[in-house]
Amino acid sequence: MFVHRIPVFFAAAVGVAAFPAFADTIDPETYSADLAVGESATITKTVVVEASGPSDAVIDVHFLIDTSGSMGGEINAAKDASSDLFASLETTFGDVAASVGVFSEGAFLDDVRPNANVIFGSGLSTNNTTFTDNVNDVSLGVPDGGGDFPESGYTGIALSGDNLDWRAGSNRFMFVFTDASAKGDLAGAQAALAAEDISLVTLAYGDLDTITASYGDPLGGTVFSSSTSAADIIADVTAGITAGFSEYETVTVDDLGLGLPLGIDVSTVCTSADIGACVGAEAIGDYDRSEDRAFTFDVTFTRTAEGDAEFFTNALVDGGIVAREFDSFTDGTGPSPVPLPAGFPLLLTAFGGLALLRRRAA
Repeated sequence: MFVHRIPVFFAAAVGVAAFPAFADTIDPETYSADLAVGESATITKTVVVEASGPSDAVIDVHFLIDTSGSMGGEINAAKDASSDLFASLETTFGDVAASVGVFSEGAFLDDVRPNANVIFGSGLSTNNTTFTDNVNDVSLGVPDGGGDFPESGYTGIALSGDNLDWRAGSNRFMFVFTDASAKGDLAGAQAALAAEDISLVTLAYGDLDTITASYGDPLGGTVFSSSTSAADIIADVTAGITAGFSEYETVTVDDLGLGLPLGIDVSTVCTSADIGACVGAEAIGDYDRSEDRAFTFDVTFTRTAEGDAEFFTNALVDGGIVAREFDSFTDGTGPSPVPLPAGFPLLLTAFGGLALLRRRAA
């Protein structure tokens, strides 16, 4: 990923309202059928990856905060921004889970020292209050006070990436708040980011070139020169996530394995790609969001066992969910299902419907 070298005034000039309404889609949005064991149904699903981006994406965000002695103002700014930040990300992007951790001279993952963790509490949460409480638990000088530059950012990234319970099908981001260069487990940080497909974004509060040399160049991360304004922090985080969706290489439709335990096997064949080519289940190419791009897929549902089944089929861009279709199936052995109210798929997600998904291997 290329590195942004953006001056502070950029964030101040761009408010959250400046970002467009996002609208990646999968059509149809719902599908239902009555299938006996051994029967199949095939439908065409169209995925539009819009220039404006997704509004129903599944996004996991970890905020890793440098707590060395010079970061007092920045830590307070993160606390001031936290609740509005979470709410803004939900409004802009969709289904958001967020977590927070710290590092300084060292970086730890140690339950014996609950305030010295690169992951606070239970980790990623879809609850704004939980996230805000975790940010408010961040203390200057914890875990170990810090010293002269550099700080253990690499080790913090490696531990966070390896130990967070990332949600299946999520688009994954890690934001580092720091004013210092990094030291520690560089190879571990690189491996964790690659293995979990995490986009790294750094909010720099020190020398931009120095921080870029640590977090941008060796880690393929994006670097913003930020400020202690809550509005600037929200704008920078929003811009960092937006940049993470700006280019992509694969598009497909997949239930991520959720249908099969319920007696419905799902298979996909790509039938048309905006540009690039269809290869099996995927559209593959060098895509960007300079314009809306449409892709079509033949999706076949095959009944493998009796019983009613309800689950999501997802539009996936580079393996991350950007839009969802709700599918329901009966097998003809019981009463017809009661029609679902509008908005029920989103409600199901809120109650953990995505917890059963299996992230597709990269």
